[in-house]
Amino acid sequence: MALIKENMFMKLGIVIEVIFCCILASGCAETVQQQALDKSLINAELVNTFNDIAIQNAIISQHTLFPYHFVKNGVELNELGQRDLCILAKHFEKNPGHLNVRRNRIPSDLYEARVNLVLERLKEAGIDTERIRLLDDMPGGSGMPSERILTILEGEYKAAPARTTTRYRSGIE
Repeated sequence: MALIKENMFMKLGIVIEVIFCCILASGCAETVQQQALDKSLINAELVNTFNDIAIQNAIISQHTLFPYHFVKNGVELNELGQRDLCILAKHFEKNPGHLNVRRNRIPSDLYEARVNLVLERLKEAGIDTERIRLLDDMPGGSGMPSERILTILEGEYKAAPARTTTRYRSGIE
């Protein structure tokens, strides 16, 4: 009888040890999964950070607010316009320069109101507006407005003689 009790305690001890090892192993597996998950989150955040930096650099290089940065037919900046102006304001805190506010074909009173709003927002951000020139210029620097290029191309198209031919050419020569 004592031998049976002793054998039973040994089996019970082995079962407890196996259960304890399983618990430890599952805890280790969870830690490994958590570390892999943490690495993927870190990688995703690094990619997002690099993308954000690239977008900010592009906005600064372009230094232009277009009509689509404003509420349609309105004075206020939309969400995209607010984001871009915030990035530009941070840049202009330390760097002088110019900011383009493109007019395109909007009425002059609406354009003036938008320019005044941009100036007001820059002042609210603590920017010395004497160091910044607001222009209706090309993104990234001087050039020819696209509206002018279209006018030139339309004139050239109308002035060019029609090109017709009665000769048929196959692709085989």
